[in-house]
Amino acid sequence: MRTIAEQARERREKVQREYGWSAVLRKTARICRWVSATALIVGGPIALWHSGKTEQWLEIARNQAIDASARFGMVINTIDVAGRHRTDPNALLAAIGQKPGSPIITFDADAARERIEQLSWVRKASVERRLPDTIIIHVEERQPLALWQNGDNHVLIDADGVQLQDYELGDYLNLPVLVGDDAPEHAADMIKTLKTVPRLFKMVTGAQRIGHRRWNVQLSNGMFIRLPEHDMDKAWVRLDQLDKAHKLLESDVLVVDLRLADRTFVRLTPGAAELRRNPPKEKKGSV
Repeated sequence: MRTIAEQARERREKVQREYGWSAVLRKTARICRWVSATALIVGGPIALWHSGKTEQWLEIARNQAIDASARFGMVINTIDVAGRHRTDPNALLAAIGQKPGSPIITFDADAARERIEQLSWVRKASVERRLPDTIIIHVEERQPLALWQNGDNHVLIDADGVQLQDYELGDYLNLPVLVGDDAPEHAADMIKTLKTVPRLFKMVTGAQRIGHRRWNVQLSNGMFIRLPEHDMDKAWVRLDQLDKAHKLLESDVLVVDLRLADRTFVRLTPGAAELRRNPPKEKKGSV
């Protein structure tokens, strides 16, 4: 059990620790450190602003951070591209905006995606920056639908009517050739309808847009099919039924007019029409 003298000494030492000169000095030091830190945080930017060199210092700091990241291996080493078949690889690399070896932290994925989607063959793109050194790109390309005859030129178009840049059209000569200033924007619906009867669609070589309303379709046998403005699908099925019943597509017919729902008109080829007007005379037998 502690004596009264020991208890008195402990109280004096406790008071000395809390209120003595050493305690005062420690508290003063803490206050000075807090004031200095606050002055640095608040006063530093103010001093930079007054000096007029804020942007310069920030640019220096940014460049130093980029250099440091590159030294730690955060540079573009791999660019993975999926879905590219027809897009020019050089144009795609230019749209990406950075080459292997560039600091990856400066790569703007959203800006790169917007540039890539400006390429004519690209319908949609996704761009991902995967640290520390990889860029991943997925491209959804447009699909050629038809050749649009624009004056003396032929232009490749897709289902959205977008003109695709391709200077070598030899791979697409099997596509239908469309004529008409508004043909590209209406082509997808028309071709979708024609594909509902595959055996007839195989014979389609082209189509002409008439009066901004309807289509005349040309077949590989030289026959022209006049389709109506409305219910084009029903008229196309009717052509299939007529051919199966009467071998219409094998006859000497130049034009099949399906514009009326309750009747079909045909025009013969010039040779067949002349033959019908002036059938050959029968030769009299010799006696």
